[in-house]
Amino acid sequence: MLKLIRNNKIERKRFSWFFLLRLTGIVIFIIVILNVDLNAIWQNIKEVNPGYLALALLFQIILLIVKGIRWHILNDGHKDKMAFFKSMGEFLESYAIGVITPGRLGELLKAGYQKKKENIIGSSIRVLAERGMDVGFFVFVAGSAVLWGNLIKIQPIWGIVILTSGVLIAGIAVLLISSSLIINWIEKLSKKLTIAKKERSTREVFYIVLLALISNTAYFFSCYLLAVGIKIKMTFLFTSGGVAIAGLFNMLPITVMGMGTRELTFLYVFDEFQKTQILALSGLIFLVAQIGGGIISLLLGQLFLFINKKQKI
Repeated sequence: MLKLIRNNKIERKRFSWFFLLRLTGIVIFIIVILNVDLNAIWQNIKEVNPGYLALALLFQIILLIVKGIRWHILNDGHKDKMAFFKSMGEFLESYAIGVITPGRLGELLKAGYQKKKENIIGSSIRVLAERGMDVGFFVFVAGSAVLWGNLIKIQPIWGIVILTSGVLIAGIAVLLISSSLIINWIEKLSKKLTIAKKERSTREVFYIVLLALISNTAYFFSCYLLAVGIKIKMTFLFTSGGVAIAGLFNMLPITVMGMGTRELTFLYVFDEFQKTQILALSGLIFLVAQIGGGIISLLLGQLFLFINKKQKI
């Protein structure tokens, strides 16, 4: 009887709410995919040049790989092959769930992979830094498009303000991963948090920032190629600015996969172009960057996690 009670206690301890969160995210992903209007998406596909569509998808794959490597360096940076598989698997699975859930549920998964409280908090700070670099880059691009690309007809000073804000956001994000003083200050401010710290060399921080620039640039190139593919005549900076503004709205927990907010943003900032073309562009970005990127990252993530699990056995 005592042995049975002990076994039951062990089973209870083994139950993982984090696993339930992962499972919920994957189920939501599948439900969303099954309820997508495939006919509408197909109408958009028929309008795009296949070569440009393939290149846009290639840049999305580059984005996933580069961001996965960045997360690996942020997470531990070990050269061990299995540590790399683990980091890539965790990132790709969380990315897939993140792109199709309001409020970026996938970001919670990255922290949830950690076991100890101090590691969870440390991972949360790395997630915050990662998102901060991406958001900062998006804001910087939006400000550049306003200032030099004539994206929105407003006073130049506001373009400078937006651009400067992007630099500040990215700068704070970099400090979160490079300055131990910032982490110590956070600990002292909270008086309760214990954060697992990791010393990073200047080279590591440089690589992290460089990978952030490469991955985000790959995203904008992917969107620009889709615009070219359906014969919308706009510059790379102009396209990127509109995509950046829509992307910032999509980060808010308003709709699933940014549906609706992206279309409204595009119709406003790209008002000089035909509505049908702009909606086609929005649909293609939805298809390539979210549906396509989500499916690829989910499958690759499960593959990396499976390989890592098999090696441990």
